Amino acid sequence: MQSLPIWLLIALAAIVIVLCVFGVVRSRTHRPLSRAEFAREFAKGLRSTLPGSKVDIKAERELRITNAKGKESTMFLDNAYAEYLRDPKALSAVIQKYSAGFAEFPGDEASIDRSRIVPIVKDRKWLAQIRESLKARGAEQPPENVFDDLNEELVVVYAEDNPKSIRYLTPKNLQDIGIARGDLRGLAVGNLERLLPKIEVHPGPLFSMVKADGNYEASLLLFDGIWSSGQIRVDGDFVVAVPARDVLLVTGSRNPAGIAKLRELAAQMARESSYHLTDQLFVYRNGSFTRLPPQ
Repeated sequence: MQSLPIWLLIALAAIVIVLCVFGVVRSRTHRPLSRAEFAREFAKGLRSTLPGSKVDIKAERELRITNAKGKESTMFLDNAYAEYLRDPKALSAVIQKYSAGFAEFPGDEASIDRSRIVPIVKDRKWLAQIRESLKARGAEQPPENVFDDLNEELVVVYAEDNPKSIRYLTPKNLQDIGIARGDLRGLAVGNLERLLPKIEVHPGPLFSMVKADGNYEASLLLFDGIWSSGQIRVDGDFVVAVPARDVLLVTGSRNPAGIAKLRELAAQMARESSYHLTDQLFVYRNGSFTRLPPQ
């Protein structure tokens, strides 16, 4: 058997080395974070969520948070880390979700600015997830959210949204500022209409995209004027997808191609977005959105 030329042997050896190095890099890139690494990443994310607070890593499973007033609290990372391990690609989404659960109930008794109270559309799982994340940081009795049912899949929660933080309301908040429960939806929707920039409708061949500020697109479901003014034209009744808080897609009930495309996009966006809601579609009839049955 004829031996290979020395130059070819050297070239093959170089290729093997490159492949080995590339394989090591890939394996390191896709290796899940250790508890210590996860704690460092989580602490970094929480510092962004809670500006002005000090966040220290107390142990691999615990963070110590000291707010601007010097009050200390502890956040336990077991549930967040377990969720991350189920899908390591969702690191940012997991950190965002559990950080939000901590930030949304800061224990601050400062008065609520009623002019900043807004409605936020969430999926029903969110209510349970927030309670779980609060228990994970040691809360024995998480505060009760003020919310309304929107339909089978979605709820409307209420929050004070100011430039530095977001605070979800409890029944005690409403009592303290003297807002009747029956007046809350109207007040919140009116505030959001005032706070949002101009709403834009971008029509396409199969569906339209409705844009606001990149945070409250899903809450536009509550703006009756959008759905009764003729601003958006569709064939049949309105059919919408809100796969994430910043996505609102619209087509008509007599547009099967549009509905099929919305189902495809909703499934993809709900799966990939850090702020996902639902992959279900909803149809607007008799002044409300209900789930569109599979076709």
